[in-house]
Amino acid sequence: MQTIQGDGFIVTVIKSSRRKTSALKIKDQLVSIHIPSRLPLKFARDFVLQKTSWIQKKLAEQSQKETPEKQFIDGDVFLFLGKEYTLRLIQADTSASVTKTSFELELHGRLNRLSITAIRTALIRWYKQQAEHYLTSRTAEIAREIDLTPTSITVKTYKARWGSCGVRGDVQFNWKLMLAPPDIIDYVIIHELCHLKHHNHSALFWHLVEHNSPTFKASRQWLKSNGHCLEI
Repeated sequence: MQTIQGDGFIVTVIKSSRRKTSALKIKDQLVSIHIPSRLPLKFARDFVLQKTSWIQKKLAEQSQKETPEKQFIDGDVFLFLGKEYTLRLIQADTSASVTKTSFELELHGRLNRLSITAIRTALIRWYKQQAEHYLTSRTAEIAREIDLTPTSITVKTYKARWGSCGVRGDVQFNWKLMLAPPDIIDYVIIHELCHLKHHNHSALFWHLVEHNSPTFKASRQWLKSNGHCLEI
């Protein structure tokens, strides 16, 4: 059976003498293209290339549906720098606050007054605080190593991107990166810093990214496959 290597996915080619039209199907994270027997493999490759964005979107949607929603109860598991931490809700006569131990995220507060929304808000506030420190210091460190210095470093909330770089040299990062492993975070930082020199995604840009992050393709693929999991 023939297959086509896509951008982050593999497509199985299924030919049929009875089929008159072509169709893409995605089920259980498996992608297949169904075409008439008379059509060459090149047609299938071109069709998949044209539909790459659509395929990636559908795969991400399916993955998101398979990821169970957090309940924000004692015992829930949350990611921090790629590692899993168990949420522990601890009664305290204080406003909600979060501390991290070796294996747990402890949320202290008046539990009888804390709604799910309040617990989630407290966790997000803590993640943002960690992001302000970690992403700022790590970006400054990498910037010195690769000699690409931004004018400013800011942490923001994005829905559909991990970072950005303005034409004036200001770089911004999504605080949700704090859920990802450190090497993935480093790739995003390097990606945005390289935009200081090339404000595009040209061959020269990707060459610079690869020079500073030789495994960038694996990191980029990791984000495409697992980015939907980086949520609170």
